[in-house]
Amino acid sequence: MLVLDGWSSPNHRSIWNFTILTPTRKEYIIQLSDLSADSHTSDFIAEKIEAIINRIGPSKFAAVVSDNGANVRKAREIIQTKYPCIKNIRCISHCINLISCDIVQHSFANKILKKVNILASFFRNNAMAGRNSS
Repeated sequence: MLVLDGWSSPNHRSIWNFTILTPTRKEYIIQLSDLSADSHTSDFIAEKIEAIINRIGPSKFAAVVSDNGANVRKAREIIQTKYPCIKNIRCISHCINLISCDIVQHSFANKILKKVNILASFFRNNAMAGRNSS
């Protein structure tokens, strides 16, 4: 499986990570690139993905996983069209992060988080609270 993500560094560079996940759950960073000078079109990203797929061998990949930005989503679609055996998968971690960000903006979430923090502080600050009473 090929997993990719891009982010902006503190000095505003566009850094992209391409990682291979094996069936035995090992992770290998196959490429870390500064793509600041390039336009991140779906075709450009698909070319980067395809270069890695061809370097390793298409038969070694079952899926391409990334966030759901429009350009990256389209790049995954391009790859799946060229390589039908390679599935197009949206990253569940990104989905959960987006949902969580929406939820914590509601007032009820703020009240719950305050109560959870009070409980966490109690258990962190009280030695007896964490001990088994049996």
